[in-house]
Amino acid sequence: MLKTEENLTNLRLGKESALSYFMDLYSHNLHFFAYKLVRDKDSIPEIISDSFVKLWKHRADFYTIEELKSFLYIVVRNSCLDHGKAVRERYVHQQIEEENILANPDADILTKIIHIELITLLGEALEKLPKQQADIFRLTVLEGKTTTEACQELQTTANTVYFARSKAVNTLRQLFLKKNISYYPLVVFLYLF
Repeated sequence: MLKTEENLTNLRLGKESALSYFMDLYSHNLHFFAYKLVRDKDSIPEIISDSFVKLWKHRADFYTIEELKSFLYIVVRNSCLDHGKAVRERYVHQQIEEENILANPDADILTKIIHIELITLLGEALEKLPKQQADIFRLTVLEGKTTTEACQELQTTANTVYFARSKAVNTLRQLFLKKNISYYPLVVFLYLF
């Protein structure tokens, strides 16, 4: 956290290394967030790059990490909405689908931000697990593969998959309890959204 605060100060002072730090820190989450809004992989890098250009232009305005993060998410959201409008104008036959995406953007934005943040938390927690447990959890829970498919992909037995998944779930549950996050609502939320 101290490094982040230090980089925030450096960003206000105009140090490009601080901008690089925040790009590394938030690009991945912003990419997922933008994808949830526009579902156009080709446009997303430009949207993300533009958001950091705008961050640089307004770098002196940020005194907290929350302000900076909110700014980035809002800029990406607005760029995605603008992109959606442009696509709608070019492809009239896709108008119904795009209206669903753009109809009520504010109501769904918070859900998508929370989803991305929870995925990030889960990813960080998975990095703390032994490799085999993390791989099996990713395959069977996040990717929804069957035990048989996981066995084939990892060249292991069903007992190993059951045991590793059980250990991973227990370890993740403990990690999330330490952060006051209930494991089961987290998994349900990830499945629903």
